[in-house]
Amino acid sequence: MINIIAAVAENGVIGSDGKIPWDIPEDKAYFKKITSGSVVIMGRRTFEEIGFPLPNRYNIVVSGKKSFCGKNLHTASSLENALESARAYAQKNGTDEIFLCGGEKIYSQGLKYANRIYITEINGQYKGDTFFPKFRKDEFCLSERTYMCDGKLCFCVYERCF
Repeated sequence: MINIIAAVAENGVIGSDGKIPWDIPEDKAYFKKITSGSVVIMGRRTFEEIGFPLPNRYNIVVSGKKSFCGKNLHTASSLENALESARAYAQKNGTDEIFLCGGEKIYSQGLKYANRIYITEINGQYKGDTFFPKFRKDEFCLSERTYMCDGKLCFCVYERCF
């Protein structure tokens, strides 16, 4: 199953100057819980901002300029190649969860492949230069909503409507 996972401010911001403009431990814990044991696909800038492969996950970095390799780390030249590698790895290793986890270009390209979208809605407006793409609410149905931190954030899960 191909999933998208993102934290998004009320105004659609997901990043500013190559960084996430908030530090919310509950969101980090949620991300870790949801993606552990799976395959994560991210763009080069997202990987460079993190600085290392995410533990307990198979990391695929999409980059046409640089190559990254190491334990649980692979580079793909396109999202399509990354998805092909992710499916092969997932099948071989007994998982069916693949997560697209940033940035804006990966999310935009990945919407057509996604079966599920995990969105942490961040209550508030943030300055930024990177945005989560709009997705059609008639293509994805809200299946779960959990408020946290006195309503300051909300974990939402959208399923593709078939």
